[in-house]
Amino acid sequence: LAIVTTPQPNDHLDYETLVVEPVFLIGPPRDPRLKRGRLTRKEVNDLPTAVVPLSRNPFPPDVPFSLRVESTTPMKQIVGSGLGYGLLPFSGIHQEVAAGTLSAALLPWMRADRVLALPRGRPVSRATREVVAALKEVCSNLIDDGKILTMPTRAIVRNRRKS
Repeated sequence: LAIVTTPQPNDHLDYETLVVEPVFLIGPPRDPRLKRGRLTRKEVNDLPTAVVPLSRNPFPPDVPFSLRVESTTPMKQIVGSGLGYGLLPFSGIHQEVAAGTLSAALLPWMRADRVLALPRGRPVSRATREVVAALKEVCSNLIDDGKILTMPTRAIVRNRRKS
C-alpha cells in the first residue's frame, strides 16, 4: 500500500483515488503576481524562475528553474525567501498561507490526484483494508477541517478533456 500523487499507469498496481486537489502557485509573502488569487497559463509561462522537485518538473517548459529540491519543506523555505515560485496543493501550504509566510494563487487547470496504490492481482489483507479505511477517514476529516480543498467533479472532467 502506498499513497502517491498523480501516478503513471502501471501494469502491477491498482489505484484508488482518495482525493483530487487543486494546485496553487506559491510565492513569497505579499507577492504582487499572486494578489488576484488565480493565474492564467500565460501568467505561469511568464514566471521568471521556479523551484522544482527532483522527481519531475511540473512547470511549463518555458519557465526556467533555479533550484531542484528533494521535498516540500525546502521548497517552501526557498520560495518564501523569494528565490523562485513553486507548485503545491493547498494541503501542503495551508499553514504557511494562514501564517502569511507564503502567498498563493490557484491554477484552475492543474490538479493533484492523491491515490492509493495496491499490488494488482494479490489479495488485500485485513490489515490493509483497515489502513485504507483509516486513510479515507483521515482524508474526509482533513476536507471537513478545510485543510484539503477538493476540485469539483466538473473541473476534473474538463481537465481530462484538455489533456
